[in-house]
Amino acid sequence: MRGLWPRGLAGLLAAIAAVDAACAESKDVKLPADVSVAIYMPAQVRRFHGFGGVFESGRTLEDTVLSAGQVYFSKSRMAEAGADDSFGLLLALHPQVKAESGRVAYTLDYAVFAASDDPLLKGTETVTVDLRDFSRGGPLDVATYQAAQQVMSAVVGGLRPDSTKYPATLDLKSRSLEFAVKKDKPWASGTGFYFNGNGQVLTAAHVIQECAKIEVKRDEKVVPAKVIATSSVIDVAALDTGATSPAFLSFRRNLNFELGESVTNVGFPLQDILSQSPNLTRGNISARGGLTGSEGQIQFSAPVQPGSSGGPVVSDGGEVLGITVGTLSAAALAKQGVIPQNVNFALDSRYAVKFLQKNNLQFNSVEENPHGDIHTANQAALGAVVSVRCYE
Repeated sequence: MRGLWPRGLAGLLAAIAAVDAACAESKDVKLPADVSVAIYMPAQVRRFHGFGGVFESGRTLEDTVLSAGQVYFSKSRMAEAGADDSFGLLLALHPQVKAESGRVAYTLDYAVFAASDDPLLKGTETVTVDLRDFSRGGPLDVATYQAAQQVMSAVVGGLRPDSTKYPATLDLKSRSLEFAVKKDKPWASGTGFYFNGNGQVLTAAHVIQECAKIEVKRDEKVVPAKVIATSSVIDVAALDTGATSPAFLSFRRNLNFELGESVTNVGFPLQDILSQSPNLTRGNISARGGLTGSEGQIQFSAPVQPGSSGGPVVSDGGEVLGITVGTLSAAALAKQGVIPQNVNFALDSRYAVKFLQKNNLQFNSVEENPHGDIHTANQAALGAVVSVRCYE
């Protein structure tokens, strides 16, 4: 039975063993405890079926964590922002998974909250499993289940929770989930730029998708931001920082461009590796269309990297011609014997302008500057570009 996903007799024995272990540590606690518990996990992690090429079954990590949690807390549910529910406790879980040399190392950082944004309890549990031990289910499922059980046991032992001690007063309908995010490291990062003097920023929608907390950084100044408009169809979003910006980019009034026109792309790629200063690359507009089936894209050749998304594609006159949204995957095409070279995509500025007009957001248009050069483009872009950070 060792290594199989807990189900049937194996599942019953695992649950009994877990409850017995928790009860041994907490003689005064009856399990499952009657306190209502909301379980928070990063939105994109919750849907994982596998990691690092490891084959998994149809269960998501959310399914697995809930099945483990309900052994300890019968009234446990996943935390949903804006949900019309109240809870006694919120358990924030942040997984880290590493698969190598035939083993999966699974770490769960956790924090428990009640009425305050300050955690009642924090800790880390780690499980390592051997991929060769499992013939059914998935090793990631098993590691998740075991780590979640260890966390639940630690919570029971550390807090001795019940509904009297922790009544259902934690309201998710009116309370932001920002307090539950992992604050020491962003989940994802990208680029944006100020498009008016009111401190409003344009970026790619996928950069801020499902973020519980968003920050904008310029030089050493970090300010919180909130989404005020977004479109997944054309992959663009507008953020409000609540602070004025003396420098911002303008759009070319006629919204036209020439094929082959020189452009500068500015962004904050690979923020975990490269310096925190903006990265400038040069290229030209290669085509008036993007990938097949895409809406409103242009193709350009200035090199981009992960983290460049949302950055402006700027003419030599300093006008915005596009917003970086993606690139062709060299790894995927290499399997077909094709190596793409600087095939990158941006949202055409005319679609960005339509988006701003639809959402009644102020922006500036200027006549094309025919006397610009790389210096003009750099000055305009560097003054307005920001790093965008997503926390979950």
